Amino acid sequence: MKRKSIALLCIVLSIIILQINVRFSNAHEKSNLFDEILLQTKSKTVEYGLKTCFSTGIGREEICNYLIKVLELNNKNIKLSITKNINSYCINFSGENVEGYIGALKNNNINDITINISRIDNKNGLVALKNKVSVSIGYRGNNIKYFQYLKAKVGESSAKNKIEDNYSLNKRIINILKSHGTENIETVDLNNGLSTVAYTKEYDEKITNNKLIDFNYAVCNYSSGRYIIIGTPEIITTY
Repeated sequence: MKRKSIALLCIVLSIIILQINVRFSNAHEKSNLFDEILLQTKSKTVEYGLKTCFSTGIGREEICNYLIKVLELNNKNIKLSITKNINSYCINFSGENVEGYIGALKNNNINDITINISRIDNKNGLVALKNKVSVSIGYRGNNIKYFQYLKAKVGESSAKNKIEDNYSLNKRIINILKSHGTENIETVDLNNGLSTVAYTKEYDEKITNNKLIDFNYAVCNYSSGRYIIIGTPEIITTY
């Protein structure tokens, strides 16, 4: 009887451990959805960015200057400029491979803060950037929301018809999304490509046409080549 109880306990523990591993594996896979799309479409990152919004009771100038310092945007290679008035304070920054701003806007007794950082790079640094921004905000922020985007150039294709190429590439990306259990997938035509919205349940969401979405990507043709632009919950850069 004692052996049966021990055996039963081992089985239960094994099932629990297996479920934890499966959940961890699924979470890990979903957290790398950007990278999976890049890998499967043989695309190379050219630019990425992060917009972060939160509210705080800390003074406008204090919080903006703190964030510029802790995010290491105050070094000699980055040019800073400040604009301010009675209700707002904003530090713009621009360097060789980075640009953006950190701004604060008065909202009754609190301040609404926006951190907007864009980087030119051949590697996807979104995860590291988001972690760095999250740590820098820490306990100082409430109602934190993240908006991510990434632009990548698609590898050379042997297909002759660019329109067919776009649809084929778009279908491949949709299949990746579906493999992650994504819902509410809808695609519309653009002048230079296709745009798709979806709900992956992994990012800050919004409601569009009475449906939840948290993921938006576009497949676009330019004179310099074909690009995939990804944004959460929507693309926050022009395309």
